[in-house]
Amino acid sequence: MPLPQLVIFDMDDVLCHYDLGRRLRTLAALADVSARDVRAAVWDSGFEELADAGGYSDPEIYLKEFGQRLGYPITREQWIEARRIAMTPSIDVLALARKIGAQTSIAIYTNNGPIVKDNLDMLFPEAAAVFKDRFCSYQFGTKKPDPEAFTRLVNLVGREPAQCWFIDDKKSNVQGARMAGLRGHHFVNYQGLAAEAKAIGFEI
Repeated sequence: MPLPQLVIFDMDDVLCHYDLGRRLRTLAALADVSARDVRAAVWDSGFEELADAGGYSDPEIYLKEFGQRLGYPITREQWIEARRIAMTPSIDVLALARKIGAQTSIAIYTNNGPIVKDNLDMLFPEAAAVFKDRFCSYQFGTKKPDPEAFTRLVNLVGREPAQCWFIDDKKSNVQGARMAGLRGHHFVNYQGLAAEAKAIGFEI
């Protein structure tokens, strides 16, 4: 079987460990409220889910609404810093992605809004150095695990679904990709991913 023409990596908890609690505490300290308050106002309210699905495609409108919900006029730099410190790069997976990227096309696809896409160099420079192609769910007007999100992505890049291999830590997202016709890997750890990459035919 030929190698996939495109390998698509999820970002959080694949290319990095994402600590939402640390992000919440950082935002809470800015706004002088509790982390629980931040989660309720921004995440549990459905605001972030709507933003990930394209409800706030303008980053300035998104930031203004984020700040209103937070009760603090957060700047883009503060938003990026709070997100950045919650992310610990997975050096082994990034190295594997670089090896795969020397053999076929690679991309990031994450459920996020425009600030992540526009500022990955600042937010996650280790990934930005490996991945030229980066996609966020807001671009497609829906989010993982909706199969339509994957269909719109592969249409955008001009690939057939069966030519693409998708990697994500959430089973539901992998199932959505498979429903759209992509090959999928449920990421648990580096060892499992490396073993499947070798089985597919990549030189690791």
